[in-house]
Amino acid sequence: MTDHQPTPGDGHSTDDGVDRRRAWLIGIGLGILAIAALAVAFTIGTNYSDDPPPATEASAPPAAPADNTGPGRDLFIQRCGGCHALGDAGTTATVGPDLGKLRPAKAVVEQAIEKGGTGSGKMPPGLAKGEELTQIADYVAAAAGG
Repeated sequence: MTDHQPTPGDGHSTDDGVDRRRAWLIGIGLGILAIAALAVAFTIGTNYSDDPPPATEASAPPAAPADNTGPGRDLFIQRCGGCHALGDAGTTATVGPDLGKLRPAKAVVEQAIEKGGTGSGKMPPGLAKGEELTQIADYVAAAAGG
């Protein structure tokens, strides 16, 4: 029995002895490996970036319970509760922001009441002045946890 020797033109080898099918298979295999490596690198790069994950509402620390009864609460309900939601006051309006989620500091509340919100033009300025303004700001900051 004799071994079959590939001859030029039978699709298996060339004059210089290179097996074309094997060369094609090796090339295709290397190409697939390169694409897989790029896919893995892309996945790692997008999942492990240096940027911190975005903050969520659940990550905010819970507000400490406080005794929020008094004139500030009543004034808030009368003058602000028609537009703003605040769980402690039992208001659920949606014209202005939900102050329980916004959690504004006292100074922010005072400025919003004096100047009319944050500049959107929806909240009229001067809804309260003097002691009433301070009482509302104290109440909102305490009730909202700001």
